[in-house]
Amino acid sequence: MKKIYYPSVLILIFFLHQTFSTYAQETTLTLSGSIVNGETNAPIPFASVGIGQSGIGTSSNQEGKFTIKIPASQQQDTLRVTYVGYSVFRQAILNIKNQPLLIQLKPASITLTEVVINGKRKTALDILHEAIAAIPVNYDTTSVQLTAFYREDVKLEDYPISYSESVLEVRKPPYHTLTEQEQVKIIKGRKKPYDHSRLRLHGYLDMPNGAHRLLRDDFVKYQLGGGEFSFVGKHHMKAYEYKLRGIVPEGDRQVYVIQLIPRKNARKAHVAGNLYIDVNTLAFTKAEWIMTQRGIDFDNNRNFLLKQLSYKVAKLSHKLTYLKETTTYSNYNNKWYLKDKHRHYEMRVNSKSRGIENKLWTANTDITITNIGAKNIPPFTEGDIYQSEASISGLINNDNDPNFWENYNIVEPAADSVFMKMPEVKSLEKPVNNAPIKVSNRATGFTRADTLRGKLTPQRSYDVTFYHLDVAVNIPNKSISGSNKIRFRVTDPLNKMQVDLYANMTIHSVKYRGQELSYTREFDAVFIQLPETLPSNSQHEIEITYSGAPQVPNFNISMHGGFLWEQDRNGNPWVQVVCQGSGASLWWPNKDHLSDEPDSMRLSVTVPSNLTEISNGRLLRKVPLANNQTRYDWYVSYPINNYNVTLNIGQYKHLQDTYVTNDTLTLDYYAKPEHLDKARWLFNQVKPMLATLEKHYGKYPFPRDGFTLLESLHPMEHQSAVTFGKLPDGELDSVNTMKLVWHEVSHEWWGNNVSCKDLADMWLHEAFATYTEGLFFKTQFGEDTELGYAQSLQERAVNKEPIIGEYDVNHIFYNTEDMYSKGALMLRTFRNVLANDNLWFSILRGIQQEFKYQTVTSADIIRYINQQTQRDYSYFFNQYLKHPAIPTLQIKFGQQGQTLVLHYKWNTDVADFKMPIKVTKLPGKYSFIYPTTAWQTLRLPNVSPEDFEVDQNRFYVNVTQEDFD
Repeated sequence: MKKIYYPSVLILIFFLHQTFSTYAQETTLTLSGSIVNGETNAPIPFASVGIGQSGIGTSSNQEGKFTIKIPASQQQDTLRVTYVGYSVFRQAILNIKNQPLLIQLKPASITLTEVVINGKRKTALDILHEAIAAIPVNYDTTSVQLTAFYREDVKLEDYPISYSESVLEVRKPPYHTLTEQEQVKIIKGRKKPYDHSRLRLHGYLDMPNGAHRLLRDDFVKYQLGGGEFSFVGKHHMKAYEYKLRGIVPEGDRQVYVIQLIPRKNARKAHVAGNLYIDVNTLAFTKAEWIMTQRGIDFDNNRNFLLKQLSYKVAKLSHKLTYLKETTTYSNYNNKWYLKDKHRHYEMRVNSKSRGIENKLWTANTDITITNIGAKNIPPFTEGDIYQSEASISGLINNDNDPNFWENYNIVEPAADSVFMKMPEVKSLEKPVNNAPIKVSNRATGFTRADTLRGKLTPQRSYDVTFYHLDVAVNIPNKSISGSNKIRFRVTDPLNKMQVDLYANMTIHSVKYRGQELSYTREFDAVFIQLPETLPSNSQHEIEITYSGAPQVPNFNISMHGGFLWEQDRNGNPWVQVVCQGSGASLWWPNKDHLSDEPDSMRLSVTVPSNLTEISNGRLLRKVPLANNQTRYDWYVSYPINNYNVTLNIGQYKHLQDTYVTNDTLTLDYYAKPEHLDKARWLFNQVKPMLATLEKHYGKYPFPRDGFTLLESLHPMEHQSAVTFGKLPDGELDSVNTMKLVWHEVSHEWWGNNVSCKDLADMWLHEAFATYTEGLFFKTQFGEDTELGYAQSLQERAVNKEPIIGEYDVNHIFYNTEDMYSKGALMLRTFRNVLANDNLWFSILRGIQQEFKYQTVTSADIIRYINQQTQRDYSYFFNQYLKHPAIPTLQIKFGQQGQTLVLHYKWNTDVADFKMPIKVTKLPGKYSFIYPTTAWQTLRLPNVSPEDFEVDQNRFYVNVTQEDFD
């Protein structure tokens, strides 16, 4: 299955259980007004507005305006307004509650230009080093729950692109833990609807998950991580001059002001600005900077491959021209927390086909922490959108509920961006049962039900050879009824057998040779008592009749499948089932374990006669039945995994073609009548796609059953009935649609022909399919776009838990992203380690032949690769598949005259890691070095540290660099 992203997959090109706090439900007092400079009356943007020493607060907007909602329990407290360089404002709330406020903050002059302690003068750099050393003391070393307000405003000149506001629940990990990432849930969101059809933008100019970027680039954490915009890491110190400008007040505190000045000709001096450090605690309280021209050039060059992808795919060119950022922190219970973060971006955009010439694109993204909540909170187990690359506007609903927004602390919008109050709309829908769904994973643990589903027990000592599933679909009642014949061969003596069917589905009978058998049920397992012990190698058949209303998918939960009951735009029924992960037993009884595929299968599906039904394999016949019903009989002549068995019901147009090479493959296409023109264009791309896939992976695996591609409610790799989701009523986003088609069709090789034995190894399906998306870009637009797309995958990888899951429990990951993106990056890395494309693609074709129509494990594939390369690459796959962290290449620099001296080694979980990697031994020219987990030394004459680069476009690794004396 393809994880669905909004068109902002290409937007990456441009850059780089509480719901909401309970105070929002109390009777609140609203205070509003403006904050200005007491001498000039100029507005003060982003001033901190809080209630006493509580964790509740907001900020002024760019015009200095603010509104704060004060719960009844806090109305005896004090309103407190602070801003660096100004005296604090305090006033009892009861004294000011019935008046508009004009808060005039008194500017304070800078004092003291040097610091002397014990007779020794401290430099700005001394203070910075001490502040960094104090981070684990000053900032929380536990996870904490924050409530945040997020706003983004994106424009192209005066043309609005997106405007949205969201209230977020944030799990902020400890500051000293660099490997743990934030988590974000959307509590509420609202947005302005804009029609971009005139410019055919398809979301390309949206801001990809601005909340992710603001939280990820937390200034304090960045200093610990030593990233590209770390200011005081050893490797970056030489690029800046640090100047102590003096001390200014910030509320009741005094803060050092340290100016960050880029040194002349320092290539790594990417920013310029000011840092503010509390005198007493040495905590960072604020950081403000703009990107220098060197930084802008670096960012534009760093994203060159992504921009090539954008230009060739989206017909857009763009260039970053300005970036400004401000970050502030607040003190609460003697710890410092992120308070505000604001970013302003500017780019110049050109697109000849859209009539866009050197237009100014601007984006303002702001996040304000409005409440600091509980500590030591566990990781979220559902709803986390932190890793999504979709824009926040694409992730939220337009929920402008006045009962929520009017009682919630938000940052006042600018005058031209206010949301209009919307009348309350009463829904005619029945209330939805929103009871939480228990999801088993490493974070929440596994249960007896998971073991019953995932483990091959003695009661599963049989091999299914054939299914005949006969089911009638009752669309008005959203239910199904029917039977399944299970033909099987006994592998070990068997007197009780397990089949699987979800507990909400009703079993009417189980028959064996005409005799009804008794059975018991435990969770989703059905234990059938056989009349006698069946001997090994004997063959038998049982028939199960059943009915029920199968579950519907919850797409907020990874791989939570079910029946989709919808209507097309003309009001006709449109039905599909998708069940990867959840399993086929959610809708029909079977041995629901990936290791066992029937050798063949028959599907009989009865639907209303005015609709078309499409399933897997060949259509044998259509049989008219009473009551305006028709039965469609399909036959699958190859092994098929259970979650691939499907049905699609709706009003369809059927097109046919053939793909002729050395033999003839029939092609069947189905699309909604209203989308037929778009579908014809898409179907015309199929033959070139198949030619490329066959070139790299071998012949199409299921020629007897033909190749079917159809429009559907949800994209899915159903064997010989591949679906690509809904086509739009408006203009087709051809690139993202075809990328999706390539992904799903490649599963005919990776997932359907060669299938994993256990869901723990699902990367074997999804990593190769995501890797295939890169082949699409290379085939359509050239090698640079393939590299650019691979670079975009690095933004999506999570690296939070091993790619390989837990065996024997049907392990569905809480976040499945790594089996897609990180898995594909691992494959690309290995291809570049081999540095031999002939060998690489012969291995891929060989896997398809060696394991044809079989189920396999990760170990099977790794063993085969080692055999074909005649080298043991187990260390490589063990690191990428069995550990969350990717390899880190540690580098230490030293300059001896004109010679650059490098010390380098791998830092990995695997002890014998020895992956070769390419670096620049000469400026601009990459060649291999061969690091191990032991230090090695390399001398490079006439090379400077700034000339040295590691090829992180082709090798998915981390790199740390530092100087040595």
